[in-house]
Amino acid sequence: MCGRFVLFIPLAEIAREFDIEQLTFEFGPDYNIAPSREVPLVVRDTDKRLILSRWGFVPVWAADPSIGNKMINARAETVAEKPAFKKAITSQRCIVPASGFYEWRKTEGKKQPVYIKLKSGRVMAMAGIYNTWMSPSGETVNTFAIITTQPNELVKEIHNRMPVLLHPDQYEEWLQTGKLSPAALDNIFKPYPPEELEGYDVSPKVNSPANNSPDNIEPLE
Repeated sequence: MCGRFVLFIPLAEIAREFDIEQLTFEFGPDYNIAPSREVPLVVRDTDKRLILSRWGFVPVWAADPSIGNKMINARAETVAEKPAFKKAITSQRCIVPASGFYEWRKTEGKKQPVYIKLKSGRVMAMAGIYNTWMSPSGETVNTFAIITTQPNELVKEIHNRMPVLLHPDQYEEWLQTGKLSPAALDNIFKPYPPEELEGYDVSPKVNSPANNSPDNIEPLE
């Protein structure tokens, strides 16, 4: 699964990466993004834009948004079949920008956090699905889930799942509002090349979402 990630790349740089012309909100660096936090998403409806969205997918039929706490990830193998996700994977796909993500490796009875990022330093583009949920009182909330897939050779030494990471030449295909074929989805859902990623141990302080500091991504000595 993907249960925590990082975003400190400025919004202006994210907008350039995804060819977005206008920014309508601000977002400061976050070194320990946990479920239920609001973060920027890249979406396309009439135009491509950035929106703020809460991490934890809430289906349209949900009576209570707390269901999103259990729906932070969608498995690539079943996302097109699950009733909660079928509409979103067809026409409500999004990109979740990140600087990197955390996974936890079991070692000597403990869980050691590992920070994983692109070697290039580019914006990491995690594939996601989103929905706009309306409460009984009429409040609307944007929510999303990150799609996960089988781990590559780097990540499998740490965890048995990893986020689906998009290459730049896949952005437009993923964001189109039409249905993608099973073959197209299978190609997108392949594990990201391990040689393009790096990972290293970081402080156990990351274990608490309250610890939100640049020190979180410093290599553990």
